[in-house]
Amino acid sequence: MTNAVYTLIVRALSGIVSERAAETLLRAALREQGLTAEGVTAGEMQRVLSGPLLTRLSGVLPPERARAELGNLAAQLQKHYPKAPTLFSSPAATWDETTSTHWEDIDFSADDFEFDDPEYTATPPERQYALGTAAGQEALIQDLGRIPGVQGVMVCRASGEVLRERALSGSRNLGGVIAATALLFQKRALNLMSADMGGQTVCMRPVGAYCVAVVAGPQVNIGRLLAELQQVREAA
Repeated sequence: MTNAVYTLIVRALSGIVSERAAETLLRAALREQGLTAEGVTAGEMQRVLSGPLLTRLSGVLPPERARAELGNLAAQLQKHYPKAPTLFSSPAATWDETTSTHWEDIDFSADDFEFDDPEYTATPPERQYALGTAAGQEALIQDLGRIPGVQGVMVCRASGEVLRERALSGSRNLGGVIAATALLFQKRALNLMSADMGGQTVCMRPVGAYCVAVVAGPQVNIGRLLAELQQVREAA
């Protein structure tokens, strides 16, 4: 049975990412330190927040925001357990969200998305693509399509306009999902998302003026897929 320290942090972390992602990220960070959800102390949790969890969360959020959010969590933990002071060196900054958007009628929230399988720790090489050209789009599609479990790849503009896709059905609907996702990228400065679409997972990442979406089946290693997407860059 999880203890009060774990429960406090996982509930607070669920306000930053989804509940499932919070559990996955935190348990993986605890295992990295040889700790458990049942036995972790407040002092040990402070080390997890400022160390392995900060590293993992920085993989799916901008590092500045990840540090600010976890700094806030550490301050909450210190409030409940004064003998376990925060290890963050400075107060966390306030996170301001952009309110202007071109998709105000789309009802999506960050709770619809997951950041999955952080235990995949291998770092693939950075890859650059000329996404403004057909050849660059095709090269990206071919590379991502080689990952086991990937069923389709789409390259769009940030607005959701589909430029090139392979092995996808219902691309118009997926284009709408990407347009809605662009709203979240804009408001929360996120740089990577994974959404469960019922039997399939759609992973999305903004790359400059473009957005890349990958549709994967249940057998895919989401951690590997997210790691690969993080290394995609737009060629100068």
